[in-house]
Amino acid sequence: MNPKKRARRIISVVLAMIVLGALLACAKKPYIDIDYRLPPTAGTLPGRTVYVKSQDLRGDTQIFNERAKEKFENFTGLFALSLASQEDQKILLGAYPVPALFETVMKKRLQQLDVKVAAEPSSEVLVLRIDINQFRINLVGQKWMADVAFEAKLIEGERTISRESVSASAQQVKIMGTAGAEEVIGEIFTDAINRLNIERLFDQAKR
Repeated sequence: MNPKKRARRIISVVLAMIVLGALLACAKKPYIDIDYRLPPTAGTLPGRTVYVKSQDLRGDTQIFNERAKEKFENFTGLFALSLASQEDQKILLGAYPVPALFETVMKKRLQQLDVKVAAEPSSEVLVLRIDINQFRINLVGQKWMADVAFEAKLIEGERTISRESVSASAQQVKIMGTAGAEEVIGEIFTDAINRLNIERLFDQAKR
């Protein structure tokens, strides 16, 4: 084969691979990858037991604005949750809708603090309820923007004995595909969950 033709063919193959890679990067996935990183504090609340549940109180359960929705048009409502270690190793925990996403990471936080998590509710066990008020991903201009807000309540019987509200937001310049959105929602989700002062919840409840 003529060297020039061979060179052109090699260049064409390389360009095709680059284009294919770009198309795969832009592929619209049916889920969102989200990483959660536990804070370094551990083992401060031994001897406690709680049952964890969430309550979705969002007035608008739509996660995206219209522009963001176009980028996630195949989204099924599930988040592929990974637990990230301080050494950046990741363990895939599963795929969850928003309420179960909060419950799963809150259980991980409690277990890290040596709080036992009950598998079933009981009249003798406190309930840690997560009231979800906001979980939003917007694409505005050239920026991904995300907002998370919730209220955590310790409940004994029918009585709320302590509570704390948490909110967090972040933004990032849009890059190719949806990776920027996944990164920003992972960052603020981690920030919001870790802002909750669980020790103070138990102190306020005198438990």
